[in-house]
Amino acid sequence: MGSFRKLTALAAVAGATLAVLGLTGCDSKIGTAAVVGHDHIKDSDVSQYLTVNAKPFSVQSQSGAPQTIVPRSYVLTALIREELFSKALAKTSGGIPSDSVIASAEQQLTQGASKAQQEKQYTQYGFKGSFAALDLRDSALEGLLAQRVGATTDAGPIFKAIEDLHLPVSVSGRYGSWDESSLSLKTGPADGAPSFVQLNGASYGNQAPVVPSS
Repeated sequence: MGSFRKLTALAAVAGATLAVLGLTGCDSKIGTAAVVGHDHIKDSDVSQYLTVNAKPFSVQSQSGAPQTIVPRSYVLTALIREELFSKALAKTSGGIPSDSVIASAEQQLTQGASKAQQEKQYTQYGFKGSFAALDLRDSALEGLLAQRVGATTDAGPIFKAIEDLHLPVSVSGRYGSWDESSLSLKTGPADGAPSFVQLNGASYGNQAPVVPSS
């Protein structure tokens, strides 16, 4: 689905089993950014998508309020979500989509935007251009999962599919805290979706990012 928190918490997941474990459990493992089930995401996995210019920056949220984005935490959110969406898709009929199906979903999301246009949305904020591909894949997997579980008007079925995985998510305190109600990391009082990369469309199966013209 587009970028910078595509998934809005339209429905709360009652009895969610995705738990934020004690921070010391993750912090005690040097170099570990997060653990999703038994899978470890390393600090180096996050750093590879950031430049020396990646620093917290302020943008306008989709609600119009100012908010601060922490690039390092945003990258980790994308990596965690990719793990969760992939595992949830694996449990649906048809399993993990083929590369061609994912590529088709990505193409629908970009609506003809060039690679350079996509990457500019990130590099201007200190991300490396390669992060555009990761975030696009994350969006595509989310959209495909939405189609598989019938999330056409709200995100409830997506949350339920993630909940049914029964995968604990443990995050290092260096990055923030994992919020299972929005499938994202919380880093401050203005968490949420920035407006500079948004989605259009009425349903999860028909959305595409708005690529800035500048």
